[in-house]
Amino acid sequence: MRVIDAERTLAELRRGQRLGWHTGAQVHAWVDGEEVIGLATGQARPGRPMRPATIVEWASATKPVTCTALMLLVDRGSLGLDDPVCAHLPEFGTAGKEAVTVRHLLTHTAGLTSTITGVAPPEQVIADICAAPLREGWEPGRRCAYNSVAMWIVAALVARLSGGRFVDFVRSEVFAPAGIHGSWIGMPAKEYAALRDDLAVIPGSPTSGTRDWVTWERPTGGGHGPIRDLGLFYAAFLAGRLCPAAVAAAMTRRELAGVYDEYADATVDRGLGFLLGSSYAGHSYGPYASGDSFGHGGRNWCVAFADPKAGLAAAVYWNGQVDPGTQAVRQPATLAALYEDLGLT
Repeated sequence: MRVIDAERTLAELRRGQRLGWHTGAQVHAWVDGEEVIGLATGQARPGRPMRPATIVEWASATKPVTCTALMLLVDRGSLGLDDPVCAHLPEFGTAGKEAVTVRHLLTHTAGLTSTITGVAPPEQVIADICAAPLREGWEPGRRCAYNSVAMWIVAALVARLSGGRFVDFVRSEVFAPAGIHGSWIGMPAKEYAALRDDLAVIPGSPTSGTRDWVTWERPTGGGHGPIRDLGLFYAAFLAGRLCPAAVAAAMTRRELAGVYDEYADATVDRGLGFLLGSSYAGHSYGPYASGDSFGHGGRNWCVAFADPKAGLAAAVYWNGQVDPGTQAVRQPATLAALYEDLGLT
């Protein structure tokens, strides 16, 4: 690994520690396929240093992994983007959802709802969404509102069409080609028992690091592993190791451009599963990122993305959840420092 001095990035992370924004952080970056930055600073939990191998929660930064799994099946001809979901999941075609398509799921324009708010078995969550109505007054594809629960139906499609478990498909078809071996969407209980002391715990979060939360096979945001592994996903995506070029181009093309997201209360650009270079400061990729950048944030504590014009793949985790206004400062500032350290400005 060609190591680049990340002085500016480290200084920005430590500034956030002094301000009480986070207790520690991880940052990893690749340029033209070569890993050039891998650092960890601060604490993962009281008395435990943050290390590059510390397991962290990816939260909604998991979503592109979930969507890539489905797009692999689209490429194999198992389904089409404009197929009604109910053509493949007949139980979904109730309560006004008959017109919802696969594309709507991936672009957050489906308007799905659920009555379940806590940890529940995946089959129970999926059955609940299948029985639930759309948001009141919603016309699929006509409006946009970040729709996390749609990922449950994406995962259900992957399982139904692959003939196996969603999490197994992800590990064999997405993680393995990317060289990811120590991360999970739903960590098995045996691994949790062995690795629990290697988990970061987000201050003030009642669920962070707990057994029920970490082992939950949650396609909306249940990824856990070193943030480096999420960066490996983007490095592999850029290198063409995850999916054919046509699939990658489709996923990173602007399906929605300058569209108002009713949940985020912001203007966003979306591809198929990715948030594209956008004016949404809390989830942008910093002032130096090209308009072709694509990625996703997780809550207000992590982000991973790729910038094809710079040949850059990167992933950042902050061990501390902040309010959206603070994240709109912390994330662009950290990523600006990263670009400066890499000489990509």
